[in-house]
Amino acid sequence: MTAMLSPKIRQTRRARSKSMVMGEVSRGSCRPVSPSLQEGALKAGWLKKQRSIMKNWQLRWFVLRSDQLFFYKDEEETKPQGCIPLQGCQVNELVANPDEPGRHLFEIVPGGTGEKERAPISHESFLLMANSQTDMD
Repeated sequence: MTAMLSPKIRQTRRARSKSMVMGEVSRGSCRPVSPSLQEGALKAGWLKKQRSIMKNWQLRWFVLRSDQLFFYKDEEETKPQGCIPLQGCQVNELVANPDEPGRHLFEIVPGGTGEKERAPISHESFLLMANSQTDMD
């Protein structure tokens, strides 16, 4: 089937596969998801997540449970697209750009500020965008 695709489509498919392998979706550190999406949820809502390779934004439904942030394609999905383990991570609010109102950005970075403080986490930083300051809090 791949032979029938144009080179551009094959390249895009490879990039998606590569981003999955390179840790865009970190599943190894997350516990299994409960059957009910809202069960045990501390907070849930829509955020945009920047992809690691393509750098485009994807709207995803996020659910915070304990020390894990799960993300789904939409509210109806039962299987998460991925999970961000939050233990040992730092959340940084990024300064808003006056030229781009409505972009409330924050990032989740693994570990502390020094090498000794870094936790052994298998993901890079995640850049997320909320529609409002209230959604971000």
